[in-house]
Amino acid sequence: MTPSINADRLWQSIMDMARIGPTPEGGSCRLALSAEDKEARGLFLSWCKPLDLHFEQDAIGNMFLRRAATDGGAPAVAFGSHLDTVPTGGRFDGVFGVLAGLEVLRALDEAGVATRAPLELVNWTNEEGSRFRPAMMGSRVHAGDMALEDALAITDDKGVSVRDALQTSDQAGSLAPAHRRWACWLEAHIEQGPVMEATNTDIGIVVGTMHARYFQLVVTGEPSHVGPTTMDRRRDSLAAAAEIILAVERIALAAEPGGRASATWIENYPNARGNVANITRLHCDVRHEQAERAIAMEGELRQALDTIAARRRVSIAIDPCATFGPISFDRALGELLRDKAAARQLTTRDMIAAAGHDSVLIAPLCPSAMLFVPSVDGITHNPREYSTKEQLARGAQVLLDAVLALAG
Repeated sequence: MTPSINADRLWQSIMDMARIGPTPEGGSCRLALSAEDKEARGLFLSWCKPLDLHFEQDAIGNMFLRRAATDGGAPAVAFGSHLDTVPTGGRFDGVFGVLAGLEVLRALDEAGVATRAPLELVNWTNEEGSRFRPAMMGSRVHAGDMALEDALAITDDKGVSVRDALQTSDQAGSLAPAHRRWACWLEAHIEQGPVMEATNTDIGIVVGTMHARYFQLVVTGEPSHVGPTTMDRRRDSLAAAAEIILAVERIALAAEPGGRASATWIENYPNARGNVANITRLHCDVRHEQAERAIAMEGELRQALDTIAARRRVSIAIDPCATFGPISFDRALGELLRDKAAARQLTTRDMIAAAGHDSVLIAPLCPSAMLFVPSVDGITHNPREYSTKEQLARGAQVLLDAVLALAG
């Protein structure tokens, strides 16, 4: 029996997962290592149980579920994504990659197919970085890009550490984070953009990623009273931050179509109605398809910060907190995905991923590839995020076909 994706089952799994952490607008909010994330992980494990998979979990909470093979000593073919979301998340980002992987295993089990090499399904911890920064934390620790102890010490905006959140949610595994000697890694994901829909593309073959550079800025001014303090005497950190945000936007507009930049998080002190703000923290990033252009964008940002600091008589501390990419994914795996899509009469196009993904951290460890399915209207990190049942099933089927070819 030839294994085939059950489109209805895949869709229902995604809809059932969306019931955990629902938002009033119809989206999902499952911040990493929250009660909602714990519930989602539990539901995921309950779906895996009938498949007789071997479950392991490492100390940063990454989940690994292995399907046995005829050659137990062969390196595994691994695939997956993440179940955590941003606060204004939709139902498909990350979740599709995990549940498409689950559907691959379900289809193989249903068809009675044994593979030569083991298969391993993964749910990474804190991919989004919404609660704990930086993003892709679980895969960073797995890849040795971040020390486990450094990750465990990171706190969220309420002062809760990763270590405490892992313990509270019962997600701290006994396994020491380390590369698991995979033969290769595959990740299916929604596009999170408008290109595939606009070009009637069924499957996006992700050939690489942008280079992104993240910064935490601390603007320090002087506290004063909003009434008696004349405008020329003010050293307003919040007003300076407003200029910084607009400068980031100008840099991004000048860098299109290959570049992006954003200011996405802000914290203000004392945040009191009667006070001129004196400490403002914000997070921003610059990114571009070409690494040298991203570095040049950082130079433009630093120049703008110097100008703003001098004019407004504030200090601006810059902490380069994280980078990702650029990564070129494995050409042979990309060609395999392209061939499997063509065999299903599906259209493809090569694409660059503008967002960060766990695959960026895994690519240096083993041959890696990603495939995209279309996002309706290109909307993501939004309750309106949507891909159709048919689009998701096509992507999962190409993933299944590629896994079979790789695992034997």
